[in-house]
Amino acid sequence: MIETESHGPARWIYIANPKVINAVGTADLEQLRAALVEAAADDSVALIVLAGRGGNFCAGDNLKESAAMDRTAFRSLIAAFQELAWAVEVSPKPVAAFVEGYALGGGAEIALMCDFVVAERNATIGCPEVALGGMISNGSSAFLTQAMGLARASQLVLLSERRRADDPLFAGLFNLVGSREECVKWLSGAADRLASSPPAAVTGAREALRAPGRQARKAALAEELMQAMELFGSPAYREATAAFAHGGGARGSASDSHR
Repeated sequence: MIETESHGPARWIYIANPKVINAVGTADLEQLRAALVEAAADDSVALIVLAGRGGNFCAGDNLKESAAMDRTAFRSLIAAFQELAWAVEVSPKPVAAFVEGYALGGGAEIALMCDFVVAERNATIGCPEVALGGMISNGSSAFLTQAMGLARASQLVLLSERRRADDPLFAGLFNLVGSREECVKWLSGAADRLASSPPAAVTGAREALRAPGRQARKAALAEELMQAMELFGSPAYREATAAFAHGGGARGSASDSHR
């Protein structure tokens, strides 16, 4: 479920599935994308903020759903993640993520593709897909490398690591790592500052900042979809997803052991 709130010039969009650590399915992703597109078209909005209810950001896709999917349904899930990523990519308004609790798998990728990312210092971020026999999506193979460098992105993805937001692995990745109150204050200040600037100038500068890496991110979406579909249905993927689904978790949820 997706919920929205307006706070001055900021439109907050919440992933609201707290019982499953805000894990998302295809319908949730489609609603999230629709809410983002609607906010981007609203002249009263200067900043779009993605967040989660219940003290967590998002634990990725819901394995209870994923484990039961056929190839067509799984492809639709990956497509929904990627369509959300592209909506963020081409948004005329800056998009921020407020990360607290868990941001894992697709949840981490949703957060890290944003223009601004603030994190509560105890938040846990990780990409466990490889250990589960799966594949990152959302253009992550491009934007993580661009943001972190190849060595640190490889450590996060290939080793399926998860770390606290204040870990040196994430140095320079967040605009702020602090208390919840500090993060909300930062986002409010950013929204006010953006609202005081000419909208066309903000849109143009955002476009200029993103343009150099856009083709790489677009190519990454196609490569990741191909790899994800090749891995889908493999014994390793089926065993891992079935195990987590049986346990009631989500991909990379709090029940996932650190690898």
